Amino acid sequence: MSTIELGEMQQGQDSLSQPGFDRRLARRIALVLVVALCLAGLAASAVPRQRAVQSLWTMSIETAQGTTLSRDGVFVHRTADGLTTVTAHELATGAVRWQRRFGGTVGYLQAAESSGLLLVPAQGHLVKLPSANDGSAFHAEFHQQTIAISAATGAEVWRTAGEPHSVDGGTALLTEYTPEADLARMRLVRLSDHGTIWSRDTARVGNWTVLPSGERPSKIVTATDDGEIKVYAYGSGALVSTARIPWVESRPEEGYFNDLGGTGDVLVVNRSRAEVFEMSVYRTDTMAELWRASDTNGYAFPCGSALCLNDGSGLVAYDTTTGARRWRIDGAADAWQVSADRLVVGEGSESGRHVLVDAVTGRTLGASVEGTLAWNGPQDESVVVLRPTESPPNRTAVVRWDLATGRQWLLGAIDPMGNPPCSALPGHLACFRGDQYEVLAVM
Repeated sequence: MSTIELGEMQQGQDSLSQPGFDRRLARRIALVLVVALCLAGLAASAVPRQRAVQSLWTMSIETAQGTTLSRDGVFVHRTADGLTTVTAHELATGAVRWQRRFGGTVGYLQAAESSGLLLVPAQGHLVKLPSANDGSAFHAEFHQQTIAISAATGAEVWRTAGEPHSVDGGTALLTEYTPEADLARMRLVRLSDHGTIWSRDTARVGNWTVLPSGERPSKIVTATDDGEIKVYAYGSGALVSTARIPWVESRPEEGYFNDLGGTGDVLVVNRSRAEVFEMSVYRTDTMAELWRASDTNGYAFPCGSALCLNDGSGLVAYDTTTGARRWRIDGAADAWQVSADRLVVGEGSESGRHVLVDAVTGRTLGASVEGTLAWNGPQDESVVVLRPTESPPNRTAVVRWDLATGRQWLLGAIDPMGNPPCSALPGHLACFRGDQYEVLAVM
């Protein structure tokens, strides 16, 4: 076991305050309309292109409780008079494919693309639980059943106990809860027939997480309130390793809590004790401690093949196994992995300034961009960035950001987006605008 101090990094350093991130320049950026919209102020990397955004259809979601996107459909659920109606729309046209009704309320619908299914959490329960400090209460909701229906027809395929937590290929991880909303069991099932691949009872588990390898789940980690850790293989449920580690007695209202994260290879445990933070990194196959850091003032999270940490004045990337610093970007606060070797690093605001970064070296690629990323997960070649226009006002510019080079080009302008922001699918954007939901084609 070793302790690594968080000192200054001397190489691989970059900054959000370098010339590419000049805030005064950003305020001068504007859009002008001359034949086709051209993006001004995005430095030399912004390449005007022919307008390539077109509205396809719009619908009202005033009474909707939720929407779910798939590669070719939009699923909307509405609850009224004790019944929930799920309506399936064609993504390209908005035409209604089918409608299906369920008794009571349902949870968030998950599309299982590879199996052609839509997973519907049903039989919801709302539990009132006491707070630990002042006798007040909060509510926890869980669902006792999952109903799988055909995404193409709405016909029921199967139903089983538990609610869907995650979907991966032809499997789904289901969770079951006690009447007090404590986790009771995890179960991996085949989507084809809901047959159980493995099942694990989870008595005494108070904290747990799924760790990814790349874009796929790899390990499941559970923790009890006294720090007993168990690591399971996601696909087989086999116990990989177990250990008892230092653990903070959970008193969230006083700032005492634990947080689990990491990758399929390493488990990151963040411990908070009233504004005092400590982080330990363990191998998931043995639970041997690899390195630790004190006074971290935040949470480490995967960024490419490294772990990133916001140290209060910038973002630092550490080697996962040794804790050695790889690179640092001053002024940055967070990062999103948008491809296998690319990160988008931001200053802490969803609609703020971002820069594209090589995940291995920390080298910036192209000019910075200000706006909101529209995406549903890692992309292959590019992401879409949305930003308010200054001239003409009250519009949203749609900019494509190439992940290989960092080049940007304007696709067009659309009506102002709402909250939550737009989601991107191959060839499409889906945007909320108050009580309206609009689907657009994006070339």
